[in-house]
Amino acid sequence: MKNSLLDKAIKELHIKKYDAYYISISNENLYEFTKLIDNYVFDLTGFTGDTGSILITKKTCYLYVDGRFTIQAKREINDSRIKVVEINRNNKRFENIVGKLRNRAKLALNPKKESVSNILSIINKCKEKNIELVLDDNYLHKEFKQIKSKCFNMSSAPLFLMNGKYISKNSKVKIKECITTLKSDNNIGSNVNYITSNLEEIAYITNLRYRFCDINNHGVLFDAFLIVNEKKSVLYIKDYLETEALKYLEKSNIVTKQYSDFYRDLKKMKNKRSCYLDGSVNNYYIYKCLGAKKDNIINSPLETDMSTKGDAEIRGFRKCNIIDGAAITKVIYKIKSFKSKDIELDDEYKIKQFVDRARVKVGKKDYLCPSFETIVAYRDNAAICHYTPTKENHKKIKGEGLLLIDSGGNYVCGTTDITRTISMYKKKVPDTIKKHYSIVLESMIRLSMAKFPYGLTGFELDIIARSKLYDNYLDFNHGTGHGIGYVSNVHEGPNRIGPIVNRNYEKNVLLPYQVTSNEPGLYFENKYGIRIENDLLTIPLKDNKFGEFMGFETLTLCPYDRDLIDKKYLSKESIDFINKYNKLVYKKLSKYLDKNERAWLKNETKEVL
Repeated sequence: MKNSLLDKAIKELHIKKYDAYYISISNENLYEFTKLIDNYVFDLTGFTGDTGSILITKKTCYLYVDGRFTIQAKREINDSRIKVVEINRNNKRFENIVGKLRNRAKLALNPKKESVSNILSIINKCKEKNIELVLDDNYLHKEFKQIKSKCFNMSSAPLFLMNGKYISKNSKVKIKECITTLKSDNNIGSNVNYITSNLEEIAYITNLRYRFCDINNHGVLFDAFLIVNEKKSVLYIKDYLETEALKYLEKSNIVTKQYSDFYRDLKKMKNKRSCYLDGSVNNYYIYKCLGAKKDNIINSPLETDMSTKGDAEIRGFRKCNIIDGAAITKVIYKIKSFKSKDIELDDEYKIKQFVDRARVKVGKKDYLCPSFETIVAYRDNAAICHYTPTKENHKKIKGEGLLLIDSGGNYVCGTTDITRTISMYKKKVPDTIKKHYSIVLESMIRLSMAKFPYGLTGFELDIIARSKLYDNYLDFNHGTGHGIGYVSNVHEGPNRIGPIVNRNYEKNVLLPYQVTSNEPGLYFENKYGIRIENDLLTIPLKDNKFGEFMGFETLTLCPYDRDLIDKKYLSKESIDFINKYNKLVYKKLSKYLDKNERAWLKNETKEVL
């Protein structure tokens, strides 16, 4: 089936005399969870994943995705002109793009949807083949505008100030730390400006969050730009402020302007040497408006402070994970007991809705919104890492198989991310499935129990989670863990655990009091998928002559599925870990449960002998 918009895109290549046009799933803030209103790749291809990009040429189009989305993309793409290209460890995207173009070809892209770092990299690759790079943010502008005007009516909502008991530092302190780090790291003088379009950084500095609470509208984060200055900072927003938030910004020497004023103000600052930006989190159009040079590109001065949580944030994380664990435990009980009276749980979409409602019910005033769109995947759908059911497209829960639920919540006191794989077998669970589940559980626990000297990165720790899988000639095609923001983006760096070296490799040392997910898995296309995920807090353990040793505290509290555990694949240490964990789960969650739920949880958390 051919996409008519793609027909127009290819036709426009001929009109503008381009050989190719490249565009990513992104917006001007380069935020990971792009609103559908900004997602042009979806309009061109029908691909619903949240990460990807497309190269449009006159004959063939190439959809670039990573291993999390490969199966999903192949299922969703039904236009024969579009080829899915998987970008992982040994397949470099920009080299692949340039390799598909002839010498002296003309490649165009949108400078507002690509980072400075990406475009500078593309420029270097293009020079190697004498390819002309054109910056064009008006490509198919009329067509996209027409589509969006018919489908979307975005309403404004207030920005609220976070409760002081859940934050360790006010905005004045954070601005001072930002500028001090910027100066010391880059050996520069006074009156400097740090420019950021990164929504996580802006929320961190301002201590503001979005009241709208809709995951399709960035959840708690709000569209904004920020110029940080030690004397007076400027926040550019689309939304309005609650009275308390407005007074707070005034006291913090932060003035507000319209979002649309940002680029115009940047052009007034053009060629000022005192402006600095992180090339990985700002779009290239910002760089051009400033007339910036490579000397103005720095590593973010906020990464470390933002990712290491203070006492207030740690208390908040512990609190919200108890609430969250209770909600998901109630969900699992309902699904496993088959005694639900207030809802039918006979398909993925209904379970998805039930999960979201459970957090609202248990979280009460503490709950804000999902931290990402809830994943509920039954049987073969669970082999698609980021599969999400819709009202129109979902699978019935019938027959026997595995059900995977990956979900999370934003609360006033923190952010969660949890995955549990649940047995829907009424009789005997196949031995192979019990083996695979137990191997994944062992892998997750090995990393949870790890002790390591300060200085190791997530790249170096990744083998701990994968070693049990490797012993069985198995692996999974995504990272093992990602940083988790505080009432912010559920995927937040620089901390991550995985096999791929990125730009943060040398800085990506796991630091005390960072929160990182731990989510190994196994996926068998057209069969089933297994993933188990807990959130970990990095904590100091012991300081001696051999170094400063660190480990992890498991924040997530929710039982594993006893029906899927085969202890012969678990080490004695892992069994001890499960038994200790189970006691804590029951102790912390039981007071949130009713009589039947408590009795079920008591049995579910009894010792694995």
